[in-house]
Amino acid sequence: MNNDSHPDIFRKGFLALGVLAAVGLVGYGLACIIVMPQVSPGAFVPTTLDTRAGTPPHFGTVQAAFVLLYAFAFLPVSVLFTVKRYRRNPYALVLAGSLIGASFLIEIFNNLPLVALGIYPGKLAYVSTDILLYLRQVETIKYLSYDVAGFTLAYVAVFVYALVYSTSHRLLSSTMIGSIVLFIANVPCLWFAPSLAVILMSMSIFALAPVPIFLARMATNDSTPGG
Repeated sequence: MNNDSHPDIFRKGFLALGVLAAVGLVGYGLACIIVMPQVSPGAFVPTTLDTRAGTPPHFGTVQAAFVLLYAFAFLPVSVLFTVKRYRRNPYALVLAGSLIGASFLIEIFNNLPLVALGIYPGKLAYVSTDILLYLRQVETIKYLSYDVAGFTLAYVAVFVYALVYSTSHRLLSSTMIGSIVLFIANVPCLWFAPSLAVILMSMSIFALAPVPIFLARMATNDSTPGG
């Protein structure tokens, strides 16, 4: 194969990664709506071993797989975007790139064990119900702490991107700001309207879905270097 074709192959590869990241975000948002999680402040950590009625088998594994899809795909896109466009505002873009990269790594480390557990073919050891409940509570608290840290870093990074491109790429900036507003709006709803909180959070994720495609296109477009 001609070596001159290699750059074009990798360029298309990064565009494909942007699309895959968008698919992962949309899938994760849809999963939250299809089976709404218990998001009221008192329901985050389980108090019993009962599973939610109507939850499809392996649903948690599928949801975690969508998270891994967008995290693995979005990470190289964000790195390339930072390298190619940092001249626009080196301080802001390096900061945003570092924050969103850390966010994706946290989400990967947090969700990879869930997928591995879901596809593990063996049988887990039996433990007493009180120990099992304790372990489930500890694992839930650990998962939530990483998850909150992960998406908080991501939204801060997105806000930085929105500020940097507020004048030159208004559609991109508006999309990011809309996602952030929806994310913030879901927080107070946790106390009085949990279902609405889930819907707003999912809408925030949907609004964020085009962003990796935007960034991949900007990172692979050499017509305006540094812009």
